[in-house]
Amino acid sequence: MFTTVSASATGGDLRQAMALSAAGELRAALAMLDQDQNLLSRQLEGALSPGEIDARLLRIDLLRRLGSLARADNELTALQDYFGSLSAAVPAQVAQAQRQRALLYYREGATRQASAAIARALEWEGSLPPALLGQLRNDEALIMQREGDHRAAIEGFRAAAELAPDDSSRVIYRVNSARAMLDDGRVEDALVTARQIADALDQLPIDAPGRARMALASLYRKAVNEFGADASYRLAALEQLQRAGEMQDVKPRTRSMLNGYIAELYADDRQYDAAVIYAQRALQYANQVQVDGLEYRWEWVLARSFGELGNTRDSLDAYARAVASLRTLRSNLESLDPDTFTDVVQPLYYSYADALLTQSAIEAEADEKQKLLRDARFALEELKLAEVQDYFDEQCVGDESVVLDQLAGNAAVLYPVVLATRLELLLTTASGIHQITVPVERSRLIARIRDFRLNLEVDNGTDGYLAHGRQLYDWLIKPLVSVLEMHGIATLVVVPDGALRTIPLAALHDGDSFLVEHYALATTPGLTLLDPKPFSGESYRTLAGGLSESVQGFAALPSVDRELRTLRESLSANVLQNQAFTLPEVRSELANGEYSIVHFATHGQFGSSYDDSFLLTYDDKFLITDLGRTIQSRAAASGTLELLVLSACETAAGDDRAALGLAGVALKAGARSALATLWEVDDKATVEVVSEFYAQLASGNVSKAQGLREAQVKLINDPSNQHPSKWAPFLLIGNWL
Repeated sequence: MFTTVSASATGGDLRQAMALSAAGELRAALAMLDQDQNLLSRQLEGALSPGEIDARLLRIDLLRRLGSLARADNELTALQDYFGSLSAAVPAQVAQAQRQRALLYYREGATRQASAAIARALEWEGSLPPALLGQLRNDEALIMQREGDHRAAIEGFRAAAELAPDDSSRVIYRVNSARAMLDDGRVEDALVTARQIADALDQLPIDAPGRARMALASLYRKAVNEFGADASYRLAALEQLQRAGEMQDVKPRTRSMLNGYIAELYADDRQYDAAVIYAQRALQYANQVQVDGLEYRWEWVLARSFGELGNTRDSLDAYARAVASLRTLRSNLESLDPDTFTDVVQPLYYSYADALLTQSAIEAEADEKQKLLRDARFALEELKLAEVQDYFDEQCVGDESVVLDQLAGNAAVLYPVVLATRLELLLTTASGIHQITVPVERSRLIARIRDFRLNLEVDNGTDGYLAHGRQLYDWLIKPLVSVLEMHGIATLVVVPDGALRTIPLAALHDGDSFLVEHYALATTPGLTLLDPKPFSGESYRTLAGGLSESVQGFAALPSVDRELRTLRESLSANVLQNQAFTLPEVRSELANGEYSIVHFATHGQFGSSYDDSFLLTYDDKFLITDLGRTIQSRAAASGTLELLVLSACETAAGDDRAALGLAGVALKAGARSALATLWEVDDKATVEVVSEFYAQLASGNVSKAQGLREAQVKLINDPSNQHPSKWAPFLLIGNWL
């Protein structure tokens, strides 16, 4: 909750805005502040009254909570600069500004910077009121909890509770402490603390703030659903919510939350008729006010409950409304909270796709079946886009789109959808979408994927990878062969799901040969992200750069000499090598040169965050996000980058997000296609693959996917290079034409 120091200067508007903010009416509170034209128009010059500063701090808080992070950041920066110009500032207001800075960092997942901002706020500890100090200790503990230091978080929450100025805040902090106990595996300690909190709440007046009771109910639900506590604690949660509903003057937003939480409890307990009733009430209250982030949640409860009751049509309609509500919410936010994607976006879209695919599998009417499959595919496409946006922390990534049914030539698109109890294969050909269900559990499939990658990555003189490759072929490809043959498919474009991003499908094996010996292959994070135009085979301006020497502790890549020499000779490339391959020089060439092909032969690493992903230059590291910005900053006259080649990349085995970053690199860089590797390949084999790939493209008769296939098959037929560790990790990402 936001705490201010003074409301004297702006009078009633600030007090009303504070009350609305405390009640969760964020947009109404912001609108109340925006009515004060003096506040909006006055520059941060001269002396501001304490009330005017409080109003600005509250406005920053509201903008942050509403997801307008850039605006909040800009206004906070201006206010902090103003504080810096004063000979003396009010300690509580300076500390509150630092707290807002910490919360902005926390929202972005930057816990280290958030912790540093809290520490700067606490430098004023001796001059801060207990309420603000309690907030800072609570925030500090939340950061520790996100970093996994649950013991320190528990103590931090206890310290915050001792400083709390009122019963409601004290209960919230104690509930936070109990939640940290759960995360630390101390389930019984958490429940003992929860019961103590419940007893304390029962001693308070009936109209005590309901936020504390809702927090306690949430704790009980988490204990049952995630930590196996006795189901009777659901009843304890229900009692807390009912008591909160008995308060006087409960706002519609709070009524919506209370009914929605009760609906979730009934759904957890498989009382779906009751869950429907309460979810519908929650939606009615939500519709009375402008509520952010609630509608999708209650529609989701409705969807699950209708589905369990056998009411398929109402279930699918509710899912569609939930997804539409979440889509609107995401479009209004500049970025999502780090936990929102894994806790909300991903499970909701998978649940919707699961429901659609379950119905399409039993649908007899052909047109209706195709509609259900298209809806499922569209939902999955939205999820793929959301995944890339979450990885790169940008809502605007991926504006280009294509209609999947308008595929070029003899290509088919494969969506493997990994669900809890089955694998769904959606294969799009010229005749429509084909659905094949494979009865394999997610855990078993992922275990096989992990084993395949580990056995494939290193040539240890054995063929231990073959059994895993054969099993994955039987699950992923064998059920499709008859359809692929019937349609004369030559290129298979795969939109990999989850762990499937970490392996090269080219190395799947049917017992006689590798998959790439039968089909040209391409991968993409999602087909709505592509602009599929053919590579004409004409001469393109090329920038090539790389390192053959050992720098910054990374091993030398001796064959890079030959790789870059080949590019200079075959493509007349402008080459930057070793000492010339510096970060400033690369940036300058990318920003100012009109290149259609960019080829980097240097160490590259992709991590779980794009902040951890980079290409090595002679003097520095070129962050992938910086690479994307630099390429996209080129003049419009330069045209689209046709091909980005990263020939010595690696992603950690088992790191699905790192592989997602690799798959999204073409999109981030604004390139039509990228050629990159899942792991660092023997550099002599790299030269063979790259040289043959460019030779194939130069002929003008093959697509990029076909060119890569020819290069890989050439190595398969070479006894010294036939192990898939040397040719399989090359992925063509994006436009396959």
